Amino acid sequence: MLKLTYVPLIWVLGHNMKTEFPLKKKIPTGVNNFHKLIRGNYLFCDKTLMLKEYLDKGEEVTLIVRPRRWGKTLNMSMFHHFFANEVYGNKTNELFLDLNIARVENGKYLEHQGKYPVIFVSFKDIKESSFEEALKKLKILIRILYREHRYLLLTNQLELDEKELFTDYLRGNLGKAELEDSIRYLSELLAKVHGKKVYIIIDEYDTPLNNSYEKYLEDMTRFMRNLFSAALKGNEALERGILTGILRVSKDSMLSGLNNLTTYTLLDAPYKHHFGFSEAEVTNLFVESGHLLNLKEVKKWYNGYKVYDLIAYNPWSIVACLSNEGQIDLYWTESARNDLVKSTIVGSTSDVKSQLEILMQEGTISRRINKQVTFDMLTDNETALWSLLLFTGYLTAESSSLDRSTGGHVCELRIPNLEVLTLYHQYVLEWFTNKLGGGERKYKSFLDSLEQGNVKEFVNKMEDYLLETASIFDVGGDKKGESFYHGFSLALIASLQEKYYIRSNRESGLGRYDTLLIPKEKGNEQGIILEFKHAKKDQKIMLIAEEALKQINDKLYETEFKSNKNIRRILKIGIAFSKKSVASAHELITLSQ
Repeated sequence: MLKLTYVPLIWVLGHNMKTEFPLKKKIPTGVNNFHKLIRGNYLFCDKTLMLKEYLDKGEEVTLIVRPRRWGKTLNMSMFHHFFANEVYGNKTNELFLDLNIARVENGKYLEHQGKYPVIFVSFKDIKESSFEEALKKLKILIRILYREHRYLLLTNQLELDEKELFTDYLRGNLGKAELEDSIRYLSELLAKVHGKKVYIIIDEYDTPLNNSYEKYLEDMTRFMRNLFSAALKGNEALERGILTGILRVSKDSMLSGLNNLTTYTLLDAPYKHHFGFSEAEVTNLFVESGHLLNLKEVKKWYNGYKVYDLIAYNPWSIVACLSNEGQIDLYWTESARNDLVKSTIVGSTSDVKSQLEILMQEGTISRRINKQVTFDMLTDNETALWSLLLFTGYLTAESSSLDRSTGGHVCELRIPNLEVLTLYHQYVLEWFTNKLGGGERKYKSFLDSLEQGNVKEFVNKMEDYLLETASIFDVGGDKKGESFYHGFSLALIASLQEKYYIRSNRESGLGRYDTLLIPKEKGNEQGIILEFKHAKKDQKIMLIAEEALKQINDKLYETEFKSNKNIRRILKIGIAFSKKSVASAHELITLSQ
C-alpha cells in the first residue's frame, strides 16, 4: 500500500491561498533511471509491487502496452535494477530494502534481487528518416549494449572465436544478419558465463515501427521481427522476457511467431495499478512537493483515463505540473510530435469527423476495438483508427465488452480530460486555418460573427468554407444529406467549446434540436440555437431556412435556456444547405425577467 501523508482539508478543496510548505524533494522531470531516482532525493511513487505481480504470473514473454510517457521506461529500469546485481557500475543490493516489494510476504521476493544476468535495451530513440539511417542508429545502440557487458572478454569461460565475435559487436563490424542476432547472441554468452538464464528487458519495442510508418515500414517490420524472434522464441538462454510499447502490433507483422507472448493493454486487469497515478498518489506527490493542490482543476485537466476498472492521472502531466509549481498547462500533448495520430485524424472520413465532434461535446461513442493494430490499415479501417486513438491515450474506454463474433471488444469511448480535448481543438483550428483559405484571423472573425449575432456575415463565411472543403470532407453522394452538413457545422464551431457548452441532438421543448450553445460565463447573456436543413434538388433554399427557423419556434427548443437565469437573449438561426450554397433565417428574442 502507498504510504500517504496527512492532507489538510484546504488541499482537497483546492483552496487558492499560498502554501508555506518547504520543497522537500526534487521533481523527477524526465528521470528514467531507477538508481538515480532512489538515490537522488527525488519525489518517488512506489510501483515496486509490479515486480511481485510479474513474478507471480510467471509467463515466459510479456508485453505491456501503455500510452507514451506513462512510466514504461522507469518501470523497466526498475526491473533492470531488481534482477541485476549491478547496473552501469552501481550496486543494486540496497535499493529495494525500504520499498513496498520488501514489505510483502516477509520479503520473500527479494530472493530474486540481483540474482540474474540482464539485458536491458530501449528502442525509444530509433526515429530516423530512412531505413539505412535507422540501421546505423541500431548498430550504435547494440555497441553500447555490448560495452556494458565487456567484462565477458576477461573471463575464461568463453572460447576465442566467441570473444572475437563479441569484439566485432563492440566495434560495430556488423551486417544486418549479425545485428538481427545481436540480443540472442549476447544472452547466450551471459548465460554461459553466469551459469544462469537471462532476463531480456526491451523498452519501447515499437518506436522504430511507429516512426517508419509511411517511410520504410516493410523493411523495419522485417528487421524487428527477426531480431525479436531470435531473442525471445526458442532461445535456450532466455529465463523470461518483458517488453513495453504503445501499441500491440499485429501478429502477422513484427511479433510474428512469438506464440509464447502474453499481452496486456489498457483494457486488461493485470498491471492496472502500475502505470499512471491514482488520486491518492497524486495528492501525496503534491503534498511532498510542497505545492498547493487544486484537486478539482488538476482532475479536470489530467485525470480521466480508464485502466480496466481504475481511473488514472497522466503521470507525465502531473510531474510536469509539479515542476512548474502547480501551474495548469499543456504538458503531455506538447511533449512529443503527434504526426501519426494527427495525419490519421485529418485524413479520416467525414463520418469519423462527425464522431469526433460528438466526443468533443463531452459525449461518448460505441466502437469496436482491436487490441492488435496494423499500421497498413489505419487509413481505411475505422476499427484500426479508434484502436490507435484509444491505446495511444487520445481516447479512453468508459466501458468494454468482448464481441464473441469478431474476437474484438466493443468500447464506449470518450475524451479523457481537458488537456487532450484541447489538442482536438487545435486540430480543428488547423483544419480551418491551414487547409482552408484566410488563416486564423478569418476563422476567428467567423466565430466572432456568430457570437455577435452578425448572421449574414456568419453564413457568408460558412459558405466560403463549404466551397473549400472538398479535399478535407468527403462531400459527395449521400453524404450531402443533413447529417453531413450538421457534422460540418459542428466542426466549424468546435473551437467555441471554451466559451460555450455545445449541445447536439438533445430533447428540449417538444422535440430534438440540432445544436445549442449555452454560455459558460456569467457575462455572456446570449444563448444560440442552430437548426440545419438540407434543401432537395427542386426546393428553394431560402424557404427551407425559414422552415428551419419555424421548427425552432414550433418545437419550443428555447425551453432549455429558460431555466438558466444568466441568459437574457436567445439567437435563433435556421440554416439551409443546397450542395455548396447556404441560406439562413434568424431572429433574436429577449427573455422577460
